Amino acid sequence: MSDYLAVGGVSAVLKSLLTTALAAGGPSTILGAAAGITNVAPDLVSTGPDESAQINLFLYYASINPALRNLGLPSMSANGASLSNPPLAINLHYLVTAYGSNPFDAEILLGWAMQVFHSTPVVPRETIEQALADLVSVHPAPAEQQLISGSTLASQAEHIRITPETLTTEEIYRLWTAFQTSYRPTTSYQVSVVVIQDTQSYASNLPVQRRSVLALPLISPLIASVTPAMIASGQTLTITGSNFLGDTAADTQVSFDMGAGVAAATVQGSCVRAVVPATLAAGTHNVRVLRNVTFPSSTRVHPGFSSNPVPFQLVPVITLPVTPPIKATQGSPLTLTLTPAVGVMQTVVVYIGDQAIPMSPMPLSGPATSTQITVTVPASIAVGTYPLRVEVDGAQSRLTLDTTSGSPTFGQFLPQAEVSA
Repeated sequence: MSDYLAVGGVSAVLKSLLTTALAAGGPSTILGAAAGITNVAPDLVSTGPDESAQINLFLYYASINPALRNLGLPSMSANGASLSNPPLAINLHYLVTAYGSNPFDAEILLGWAMQVFHSTPVVPRETIEQALADLVSVHPAPAEQQLISGSTLASQAEHIRITPETLTTEEIYRLWTAFQTSYRPTTSYQVSVVVIQDTQSYASNLPVQRRSVLALPLISPLIASVTPAMIASGQTLTITGSNFLGDTAADTQVSFDMGAGVAAATVQGSCVRAVVPATLAAGTHNVRVLRNVTFPSSTRVHPGFSSNPVPFQLVPVITLPVTPPIKATQGSPLTLTLTPAVGVMQTVVVYIGDQAIPMSPMPLSGPATSTQITVTVPASIAVGTYPLRVEVDGAQSRLTLDTTSGSPTFGQFLPQAEVSA
């Protein structure tokens, strides 16, 4: 593999190929010296009636090599540490442009440069090493050439290939318009493939010392029903179905809303009971049964099978005063305490009898959750005692019928709000 200096190394190799061919019978009478071969941006080349004859190489684009782009993907551990050094495989796209003030200068130079590259479709490693060494053959060498001379381009496993590339008239027009300089005869080549790879150390897996194979039948847990369908925080949810029990009862867990599994209260093959955690907000939630797997000769638990998700409603619970009913006054605020806490993004509606009172959104600048909600009792509600309900994200608190004989609220729904003037 090579390093990031390989991109500059390829430009040095192409320039060296032309320089070597010039001394071996090239059009030296036109170019004169090796200085006539450059690798600068086209807008930096001096043009005009007295422009010098020269060949210019310009790297105008670098693309990802499609064949090797998936050779290795970036890999990070949970804490962000590197687990590998994936290679970056790129293709380099060059423009070869001929300049000259005399008739036929550009034609001769462009044809000669194309012949040189045609004769060297694959660049030998010895040529790459010599081109990099020539960069520092003259002292003092520029700092850029000293850097590129240390490139590991010659040691990469992939060969450097020079392939003609066809550009349409429109593509050429757009390129030279972007250069904002005078057009000269041009051709294009693709050089592939340059493989850049980091050499930093990374965490490596330890060698396998013992192999353990466990074959399991693909029988996932299946939930048939959950009861009750409407439940309060802290109460026990009963899940019935099949295939809940694994090798041990501890392998079976319950997951709420695709979260991490929690231990079940009781586990049987067709019944699992779990306590609804206090961290869930009121509203509709999903529950799943997870069955973990512990491989032989190991104590580490691995995720195994997951059941279908089944919805249930977590209803809010109104905290009642010591001496009910809850007191309310026409046209005045009514504050209720709820369990679980209400989030700032949740929708809350209070029902006094059949009158719905939506609560105004809580300020986003305040706390994320609150156990207290406040609404204004409409002045249009007549004085009297009414059943009281609260709805949070579609889940309503439950009303219970008082069946206690002799109770002052016998035959009425509780809890209640007593509205006064």
